[in-house]
Amino acid sequence: MDKSLFGSMWESMQQNGYFSRHPHYQDYFGGTLSDEDKELDNAILRLDFRSGHIEMPAPYSDTLERSVKRTESVWLGKMFDLPASGTVLDVGCGFGRSVAWLSQRYEQVIGTDISPAVIDSARERFSNQKNIRFLVNESDRIPEEIAEGSIDLTYIFTVFQHIPRDFATSILKSVERALTDDGIVIFNLLTNTNEHLDDGEFEQEWSIGYNQEQALEMLSRSNLAPLKICTWSAPESGAGWLWIAAGKNSSQSSEIR
Repeated sequence: MDKSLFGSMWESMQQNGYFSRHPHYQDYFGGTLSDEDKELDNAILRLDFRSGHIEMPAPYSDTLERSVKRTESVWLGKMFDLPASGTVLDVGCGFGRSVAWLSQRYEQVIGTDISPAVIDSARERFSNQKNIRFLVNESDRIPEEIAEGSIDLTYIFTVFQHIPRDFATSILKSVERALTDDGIVIFNLLTNTNEHLDDGEFEQEWSIGYNQEQALEMLSRSNLAPLKICTWSAPESGAGWLWIAAGKNSSQSSEIR
């Protein structure tokens, strides 16, 4: 798909309330937690995220998705060795869900998204926090304002399943240039489904999947070296997730599993 058409598609989706209408984000737009929600949160937090394979405690559902997002600030640091300080880039930040907790741990956080509408919303939401800034990115690269070698951690949560494969690789290439020498990028990929797709229906969420070989090829094309790869699965669910940490060079210690 043409870059400008892809960008206008997501802008239209955001203007029509993509996040506020989405069942995965009810918690952030007026929803309240049930006892089931709290129980599932606790079950997720008891998992061994240091292992190479994580089995979720419940089948895939919107409820599970919400719980994974609520507990993200805990399990991400258990699964990967995060930088202790520095500047973080959140690519595909949306309304700033992850930015909220990242800004409490790091000196500077930059959130980028393809949609000017959602970036405007995020800027308003975090207008009182001085260590956060938001930028609009192109369909296939991070903003040029982000200096080379300035980012200690790049986080890309559930973005690449929604965009063409070439765009994903191009984004990672631009991320590689922005990382410090010891910086890392962490992202997830849908797996065990739709590993042949490269697009989807217009103005609909896409579900593009990757197997591990495809993931490693994407890293290679982006001049990134894998540091650790984890798999997530859920009972009664065919599809799963690949979670990947990568760095600028292979001199960083690798824990590929």
